[in-house]
Amino acid sequence: MSRRADPERIHLARRAAIRNIIMQSRGLDRELAERWCDAWEAEAALRGLERGSAYWDAGKAWIDAQCAARNRPPN
Repeated sequence: MSRRADPERIHLARRAAIRNIIMQSRGLDRELAERWCDAWEAEAALRGLERGSAYWDAGKAWIDAQCAARNRPPN
């Protein structure tokens, strides 16, 4: 019997992967990387984006752009 993919577990796994990537590539600590992920989710909600396969790819691009502009995530 095959298991159905749980969309929430997939979303959380993708979020964790992006968090780990930005921690490594940007030298961020876990708390700051989590804040960036939270900020992306808020931005995506404002844009009306649905979670899906491209959601966290867009999130990483947005986070990278924010970091390049030397912005800080909200508290």
